[in-house]
Order: sequence, then C-alpha cells, then structure tokens
Amino acid sequence: MDNKDFNWLTVLLVDDSPAILQYVSTVLERNYNISNIFNATSAAEALQILRQSERINLLFIDLNMPNIDGIQLLNLIQKHGYTGYLVIMSGISTRIISSVELLAKKYQLNYIGTLLKPIDETDFESLFTKIGVSRNQKHSNESLKTYEIIRALKNDDIEVFYQPQVELSTRKFFGLEALCRIHHPRLGIISPDRFIGKAEESELIVHITWVVIKKAIADWQKLHQMGINIELSVNASPTALQQPEFADIIFSLLDQANMPAKNLCIEITENILADNQIQELMNVNRLNMRGVSLALDDFGKENSTVDRLQKLPLTYLKIDKSYFTDLRESIGQLSIISTSISLAHELHLKTIAEGIEDREILKMATEMGCDYGQGYHIGRPMKAKDILPWVKQWRAKT
Repeated sequence: MDNKDFNWLTVLLVDDSPAILQYVSTVLERNYNISNIFNATSAAEALQILRQSERINLLFIDLNMPNIDGIQLLNLIQKHGYTGYLVIMSGISTRIISSVELLAKKYQLNYIGTLLKPIDETDFESLFTKIGVSRNQKHSNESLKTYEIIRALKNDDIEVFYQPQVELSTRKFFGLEALCRIHHPRLGIISPDRFIGKAEESELIVHITWVVIKKAIADWQKLHQMGINIELSVNASPTALQQPEFADIIFSLLDQANMPAKNLCIEITENILADNQIQELMNVNRLNMRGVSLALDDFGKENSTVDRLQKLPLTYLKIDKSYFTDLRESIGQLSIISTSISLAHELHLKTIAEGIEDREILKMATEMGCDYGQGYHIGRPMKAKDILPWVKQWRAKT
C-alpha cells in the first residue's frame, strides 16, 4: 500500500488509555504516513478538539470511557455535524458493538469499521482500503440534474445492463436482473445512484421504469429465441406501482413478447406496506395472481419485519448486499444472514444473496443455504450483447 495515499488525513484518537493512543498513533504514522494526529482521553476533550479544528476527517472512538462514554459521544459528534470517517474501537461484547455500529449508521455517520481490542496492525488494512476507494469515488457521486435525466429520456440514452443470477447449489444460470444506466454525452455510463433519487422526486421515475421494463422484455425475447430460457427481474419504483394501469401494461407487454408470466419477476421494496399504498398492493397482487413472481429487494436494509413479509405475496427475499460485503468488517453478520435465510424458508420463500464479490462469500452463502446469488464474482452488470458469451464462459467454468 502506498503510504502517500493517506497523508491528507487528519486524525483524532479518542481513548482513555495512553498505551492505546500511542500504539494507534505509531501504526498510523509508520504504515500510512499520517502526521496530523490529535489525541483525546475524554469525550469533552474530543469535542473541544473537533470545535477547534475543522480539518479532522478520520475519527477513532473507544466505546468504554468514563463520564461520557463512546456511545454518548456518537450522538454528540452527530449534533456537531462531523462528516469525516468514523472508526469504533472496543474490547466489549460483540453483540453490543453490532448494535452500536447500527446506531452509527442511523446517525448517518460515515462509519467504516470497528477495531476489536487487542488491536493488531493488520486490522487497519481493510479500513484504509475503504478510505482509498471512497476518496477515489467521491468526485463521481454528484447527482445528475433534472434536465440531464429529461435529456436522457428524450434522446433514448437510458440503457439496460444485466447482472446474472445463479442457483447456488448447482451453479446453474438462473436469471438476470435488469439494471438501469444513463449514457451521458460527457460523463459516459452513469450508475443509478446518481440519478434514481432525483428521478423519484417527480414522475420521471415512472418514465424510466417503463423504458427499462420494455427494453428488458425485448432483450429477454431475443435471448429466448436463442434458446436461453431464464427469469428476468426488473425493479418497479413505488411511484410506478401507484399507477392504476401498471399491472395491465405489464400483461400487455408479456403478451406482445410471448413471454410467460412465470419468467418475469418484479422487485419491490417494503415501503409499499409501510405507507399503506392500496393501489400498489392491488397491482402486486394482480401480477402475482397471473403468475408474475415478486421479490422483496434489499431485505434488511430498512425496517424489515415478519409481519410485513407475511402480508406480501412474495416468491423471493433478496438479502441486501451490505450483509455480505461487510462480512469482514462488521460483527455478527453471519448470524443475521443465517437468521434471514431461516426466516425466509419458514415462510416458503426463496432467498437471493446480493453482493457475492469473491469465491469465499460464494462458498459461504451456499453453505448457509441461500438459494440463489448474484454479484461481481458471478458476473458484473453487462450489456445484452455480452450475455451469451458470459453464459458460455460460466458453463465452461462450472
């Protein structure tokens, strides 16, 4: 790792142990070339340093401190408006740490991991890998403007990429998830995190949804004619599902493409129940009654409950990719994944693991009983023309 990558960081270490402060400081200076390091032995001292220096962009906090502890300090730094990276340090129960990690995320703090005591210098590597990736991507996270989204719709610059899904027990190619991209005239291919939020502020999201669904069904038809019979998953925004004609248009598109309803899966989010949207529930039930599968996307990302799961006519539960991508950094992830899979199977639902990024996670998800998986290790999002070559390559590997 290039030490020069991290000399732009200004660090605040908060721990009541001078020995810990000295050790962490030494690792940061020696391994990551960080020279700007502040030490605080109490929450009060930490807050004073934060008020005096706006340059601090990496904060290490010990949870178990006298007077104001680290958990209380998280609330105080959130109120202070701290926006830099946050690392938790602790030697207390992993169950408590898991809960504190969740609390940090709820505060919308930029939490990047936990150092368990006794700390080893190799424990820092994953943290600084995350920081490096985050910094490289920061410039490309700005949302598109509304006029840029309108222009993309008008100029047919909405593109559909596809990510393969496989049955984990057999490694058999099972389906494709359609993913929306915008081909920007200056910036190239733009991922949805830079425009979906903006589009959801208006009816633009409905137009994007229909463009993606129509293009995806047309591509499914071409693949089917080449002898590839798989399931196609498409995302439906809550706004689109509020349209009274949503289900009828889907039925019409399926008829035009001679596509069996069982080959289509609509991915939905839990807020159709949280907001008690009658029209959305009517649409999903009509779709399911005709044979269209329903997948609950990003399970575990928000306030998932058994009660909500039972109220939807679901076929699949998609376990949010953060559970798998954070496996090495977050405490208690394995038990959460295992519980989610058991819950799904108790409710007679199939599970789809998102975020299968390497061979180890693929093996783990398979052994834990997950039914299907998708992720970069299986296949990156690709254009329709690249699906057939991927299929041949995948079959040759498995």
